[in-house]
Amino acid sequence: MPLELSISAVENMKKKIFTFIFAGFLLITLSLSGQNKTYPIKKINGIEYYIYTVQTSEGLYAIGRKFDISPDVITKTNPEIANGLKSGQQILIPIQNTYSPKKVEEKNKNNDADQEFTEYKVKKKQTLFGISQKFSVSQEDIIKYNPDIANGLREGIVLLIPKETKKRKKQEAQISKSTTQNNSPAENKRNGIHVVRTQETLYSIARLYNVKVIDIIRLNPGSSTKLTVGTELKIPKTETEANKADILNNQFSNTDSSKSGSEKKIIRIAFLLPFMLDQDKPDSNLDRFLDFYSGALIAIEKAKQQGISSEIYTYDTEKSDEKITEILSKPELKKMDLIIGPAFSNQVSSVAEFAKENRINTLIPFSSKVPEIDNNSYLFQFNPGTDLELKFTIDLFKKKYNKANIIFAELPGISSFDEGRMKFEALQKAFIKERKQYSNINLTTSDEADFKSVLNKKEKNIIIFNTDKYAYISPFINPIKANSNNYDIVLFEPYNWKNQKDKLAKNIYISPFRDNIDSIKLKDFDEYFAQFFYSSATIDSPRFDLLGYDLSYYFISLINRYPANFINKVESFDLSKTIQSMPRFERISNESGFINKQLYLGEDNTQKPDIN
Repeated sequence: MPLELSISAVENMKKKIFTFIFAGFLLITLSLSGQNKTYPIKKINGIEYYIYTVQTSEGLYAIGRKFDISPDVITKTNPEIANGLKSGQQILIPIQNTYSPKKVEEKNKNNDADQEFTEYKVKKKQTLFGISQKFSVSQEDIIKYNPDIANGLREGIVLLIPKETKKRKKQEAQISKSTTQNNSPAENKRNGIHVVRTQETLYSIARLYNVKVIDIIRLNPGSSTKLTVGTELKIPKTETEANKADILNNQFSNTDSSKSGSEKKIIRIAFLLPFMLDQDKPDSNLDRFLDFYSGALIAIEKAKQQGISSEIYTYDTEKSDEKITEILSKPELKKMDLIIGPAFSNQVSSVAEFAKENRINTLIPFSSKVPEIDNNSYLFQFNPGTDLELKFTIDLFKKKYNKANIIFAELPGISSFDEGRMKFEALQKAFIKERKQYSNINLTTSDEADFKSVLNKKEKNIIIFNTDKYAYISPFINPIKANSNNYDIVLFEPYNWKNQKDKLAKNIYISPFRDNIDSIKLKDFDEYFAQFFYSSATIDSPRFDLLGYDLSYYFISLINRYPANFINKVESFDLSKTIQSMPRFERISNESGFINKQLYLGEDNTQKPDIN
């Protein structure tokens, strides 16, 4: 079953409300479970209880809210607390996990009379999404028959899982047939009517037509409380801006004329990204993956508007090798046209092997270390890596900065695994080999840093540190600044320092991202982002939402235009419509995969020094 990760609001996602999953471009809001209770369980006379230890200053109402149970029930279960609770006291909390036929009848008196159920007991650390996948039923349906879990699951609670009855299968088949024939988004927009399909929500329908949920509710009284399969909804008209050049809408129109009149291929794309849905603590890198995926969603949605059909499968890879192995065992993954991911280097080898064995082109968007690229023709590595960056840097100092005074600033005790140190040492060796002059300064403390001894008033002074950790070099920024009025000083920095606030006024860096972004394209993207996610896009550099958009646009366009042989068009494909990245994928050899060789020199210059 194809999954689609949708985003209710990017800011909410970054606050650990990960409410998305994607199914054939119908955006579905997921309700994630709350924290699972991990308290000891005791069974008395056939009834299960949590053993809970009362915390300091904790009252009955606080405990009741924690377990979603009334204080009266707690008191009846523990008559000894009638005179008050004591810190450290152990009490029993009944686990609400039984459903009698009478309760089922009461719960479903307004629902399908012939609906059958499977009772399922929630296990430790299970999520609503995981249970829905286990039984191949939507999360909305589970919540529908178990409304008390809308605010989260609890370990031990018994859920009513709706079975797929013959009547329901027939009903859904009829609706699916009618909507396939008569209910395309374009057709519905003209007719102003949408027939609700299985698993759709008001939110997903609003996203489908780019309208607001509140406007659908206004036209369809009662839809906010109950939405059933087969319901006809009136769809509000959207506002249009006459004669506005929609740059993004035209980005997917360059299809191969040889396919005119023929049935177009459905492009199947799998995203393997670490969303950490089952983890309590958010990962420090999570924002970039969410941003990347949100940009990819926009590219996919724009492609859909241009008639490019896709099926999007999205998997939460977490960080472990076990998780990626589990995902790669899924049979549908072998049918993909493109895999995007994984994000972490430790998972790349498994995915690379899978891609080669099943002949699936795979984009590695983040990692710069893909050893398998040398003999795996199905891999695409976006991050150029250290070797290409070193070559670019050497050429830069041989040409553009040939006359500059290069200063290698060396801090003691830097780890040999520090990428900044490895690049520093490789660059020094290259300078020696090329017989290029440079200066050295050994640093201990910022108070003793004598930069003036290695600076040159007549030339540009470019300082290179032997670490990529900004925290290590930040104490030396002020001593450098103290000389900036009398010397032209530039810091050669790793790209990840770009967002640091307290830096030198002049900096240069190398990256696969261009700085001179077309302002019109960027404005249109940001406006669409705000409409699509009801939230503003990030302002960090690089913008991973733009990276997700550019790479998804690039590959969707390629596969759509050259479905049979896009691999032979990679090196010549038009990239003029991307926004932040213009990847130049090239093979290392006939047997190798493709590496992006497009690098840019970035220059920050917020003030001009007064040179005597």
